[in-house]
Parts: sequence; structure tokens; C-alpha cells
Amino acid sequence: MKITFLGSSHGIPSAERFCSCAMLEINEKLYFIDAGAPLIDLLLRNGKHPEDIKAVFCTHHHGDHTDGLLNLTDLCNWAFKNTSFDMFVTKGEQGEVIKACVAVSSMPVDTERLRFRTAAPGAVYEDENVRVTYFPTKHCEPYPSYAILVEAGDKRALFTGDLSQRLAKGDFPVYPMENETDIVVCEMAHFCREHVEPYVKALKTQNLVFNHVNTPRGMDKFADIGDMAINGGYPFSIIAVNDGDTVEL
Repeated sequence: MKITFLGSSHGIPSAERFCSCAMLEINEKLYFIDAGAPLIDLLLRNGKHPEDIKAVFCTHHHGDHTDGLLNLTDLCNWAFKNTSFDMFVTKGEQGEVIKACVAVSSMPVDTERLRFRTAAPGAVYEDENVRVTYFPTKHCEPYPSYAILVEAGDKRALFTGDLSQRLAKGDFPVYPMENETDIVVCEMAHFCREHVEPYVKALKTQNLVFNHVNTPRGMDKFADIGDMAINGGYPFSIIAVNDGDTVEL
């Protein structure tokens, strides 16, 4: 499993960062966690082909995690006609709105190829390469939000998605504290080190990656993360990522 962070910013992009989007390459097929960045543009820029997309999994409905779905759907509908994949959104009406927008600007969406699914707690997707499970969080209550577990062979990657402000609702996902994972990808926009470190101390992982960076205020958090990595005494690596960074498992 190779993870490329196409977008690592929080709700607002910057000159250096697009909004949230991670590309997973597994057995030469492509899977995405969130689509806040211009997914299809960056995919092509990275030399990948849309025909290799298998699925897109959104953690919640906010635009900085879903805006890239519109252009992805539009281009794959009329230009890349051999594409076929699933897109998991957390509010079913979001898929309907995207399809309506594409129909107005271009042509009706081929829903046999480009399939919107509504996510729910539990295992939502499985193919020959991966199994994907959604765990509820409390980021945007009363609307649903999720952490996402991707299992590929003997590799396990857990993406927290966005969590509650200051982690006041205690919604850091339990799974990576109770089970071994190869990597935990944690957002860093909605809380500080003091809020997240009790959960970090309980992780059973080999790698902890922070993304969803809130800049310029996030620079102080980068310093905290650097101190955690150097002086925290953790048995796993801790880094904060930039756009274009990759992790191979």
C-alpha cells in the first residue's frame, strides 16, 4: 500500500496545500480517502489513469472533503468513458446534487459506471484488494462523520477524518487503540497536542501521520508534533505531512 497525500490542508487551501485528499495505490488500483482537493487534476498530474480508480471514500459531507467529486464525476462521465467506480458520501442528497450539476453542465451521469453510495457504520466496501470499514465520529453532529479503516492484505491504515473541537466529545476512534495498525492518519486542525496526546499514548501502530493542517496557526502545532516525535518516547514514528508526501507500507 502506497499513500500519497494529494491535499493536506484544513478547510481553506493555501499556496502550498490543497484540501484533504489521500490517494492509496494497492495492486495498481487507486482508492481515495476524501476528495477536497481537485482529485482528477492531481491524479493525472501524478501520471495515473482514471480507469484505475476503484472507489472514493469521504469521511463527511463538508466541502473541503468532497468538492473534488463534482469535477471527477463530470470528466469521467464524458471524457473517460471506460471508468467505473464507487463514491461513498455521508449524505445521500450530496450525490444527487452532484449528478444534477453534471447533467446541467454536460450530460446525465452514467450511474452504472459512476455509482454514488451512502456510507453507514460498519464494512461498506470490499473487493479483491481492500476491505473498508466506517466508524462513527462526532465532528459534525447531528450529521454523520466517520473514521475509515482500510485493510489490504496484512496492512491496516486508519484515517480519523475530522473529529470534535478540542476532542471534547471523546470521539477519537477506538479501533487503533485496541488493534494493531500499520499507520494512523490523524487530522490536526481541531485540537492541540494536550487534547490528542492521551489518545496517542494508547495507539498500537507503527506510524502516526498528522494531516489536515491549519496554517499559519498550524506552525505551532508542527513544533508540538516535532517535540512529540523527538522527546515523546513513542515506539512509532510521528510526522506531519505536506502535499505530495508519500508513505509506503
